[in-house]
This record gives sequence, structure tokens and C-alpha cells, in this order.
Amino acid sequence: MLVVLALTTTVLVAEVIGGWITGSLALLADAGHMFTDVAGITLAILAVTFASRPASDTRTYGYYRLEILAAVINSVLLFGVAAFILVEAWRRWSEPPDVEGGLMLAFATVGLVANLIGLAVLRSGSKESLNVKCAHLEVLGDTSDPQRSSSPRSSSRSPDGSAPTSSRPSSSPP
Repeated sequence: MLVVLALTTTVLVAEVIGGWITGSLALLADAGHMFTDVAGITLAILAVTFASRPASDTRTYGYYRLEILAAVINSVLLFGVAAFILVEAWRRWSEPPDVEGGLMLAFATVGLVANLIGLAVLRSGSKESLNVKCAHLEVLGDTSDPQRSSSPRSSSRSPDGSAPTSSRPSSSPP
């Protein structure tokens, strides 16, 4: 899980930089999602570490409840990221920025490759721990989501840098 944590943290930093450079809310949103993944993986590592401790007189169930608490904290973080995305999307609806589509696609591809590597690394441990299994399923969902930030619809410019054609109906007749 430490390999996946390092990989995810690296992609998080790359996507923040990429979102800032390109002006892409899709990359910034995915970076927020990656932040919750980093927090979730960190919490899972801590929970698995503590959960492996034996039960004691005061902790008859050991530390297994920490795994559940880690999942709850991760869920709260996801709601926070969703709120940020909603506010930023609302702002951009009235003032749409230019987005460098080709560069955004390059950063999104880095994220996809990282997900594939993370999926391979987490697969074997997913049968041993609830948190590792959840992390594996999270990465699997991220990897198989067809609407990720690499979607052409998430860019306001085409990959060659030209302005897109509007999908809104014209107010004047053709």
C-alpha cells in the first residue's frame, strides 16, 4: 500500500499543477478526488497497522473499529471535495475559462496509467483487509469510469487548441 500511496501522491501533485496550468476544472476535481484517495490510503495503512495489534483487557475487539472509522473519515472528505467542485462549477458556468485540451489530456493520461499500476499493486492484498479491498475497488472504479477527466467533453478547447464549435442552438436562423 505504500507504493500506491507514493504513486497517488505524485499524481495528486501532477494533477494540481496540470489543473492550474490548463485551467481545467476536471483535472482539479480529479486532484481533489486523488486527495481523498491519499487520505483514505493513509488512513487505511494506519488502520491496518493498528488492527493487527492483539486484543487486550480494555480493547476486547482489538483495533478493528479503526478500519470503520477510517472509512467514515474518507467519506466526509469526499463530501468536502464534492462541495468544492459544485461551487467552482457554478462559478465557471457564468465565467467559463479557456482550457488547454491537449495538455489536460496528457495530465489525465498520467492519472489513468497510475490507476492501472495501483490496481495491479492492490489486487493481491484486497483479500486480506477491508480497507485494502475498499482501496482496490475505489481504484477499479476510477479506472473503469468512462467520464474521467480524459473525456473530450471536459475541455472547452479541442486538442489542437482551436475553439470548439458550440453545441448550443443558435438564436438566429441558419
